[in-house]
Amino acid sequence: MRPSRFTGMLALALAACTGGAAKDAGTNAASANAISGGAGIAGRELASGTRVTATIQQGVTSRTNKAGETVLAVVSQNVTDENGRVVIPAGSNVTLRIEQLEPGSDQVRPEGRLSLVVASVTINNETYPLDATLEPVAHHFEGRGITKDEAARIGAGTAVGAIAGQVIGKNQKSTVLGGAIGAVAGTAVAVRYAYRDVVVSAGTPIAFTLTQSLNVAAR
Repeated sequence: MRPSRFTGMLALALAACTGGAAKDAGTNAASANAISGGAGIAGRELASGTRVTATIQQGVTSRTNKAGETVLAVVSQNVTDENGRVVIPAGSNVTLRIEQLEPGSDQVRPEGRLSLVVASVTINNETYPLDATLEPVAHHFEGRGITKDEAARIGAGTAVGAIAGQVIGKNQKSTVLGGAIGAVAGTAVAVRYAYRDVVVSAGTPIAFTLTQSLNVAAR
């Protein structure tokens, strides 16, 4: 009986040692994982309020682009979390959506309309939607010149001026004078209604601030 009892006690001791070793191994693995940043288990996070800078890649103009279209920008520098780990690498693509884009005119809206919305960012071939506030985007205006519409207005002004001259002067000279006055007035109308396109040049720097946290999956 004594050898049998001794054998049983030895087996229990070995089991306890094995269990303790496994527990220690698990604890050590968890500690190593925490030190390494949780690679393979948890991703990385950018907190709300993180500022990101980027550069617009293609030009945008109210003459050809429309609301609903997208614009590509590229992140200018690495964006890191509070522990200094890179979450958005420089060179990552940011997609912007055109919400409003309209030319300006003195008659309707001198400043035109330009509204871009930050839609998403692509990191390691994975696309993540973004909620962010975009800072004002630098842009300029380009006149379209006199279009057919403006030319029609000039013609109408000339005709009205000629008729007025005939009524007032009753002679050819007055008709010519009236026509000249009408042409000037028509040109003024055309300038007043002429469109000036809102233009954002390629290479324009932009910046936006996250309004919700961004979680990026670990690789």
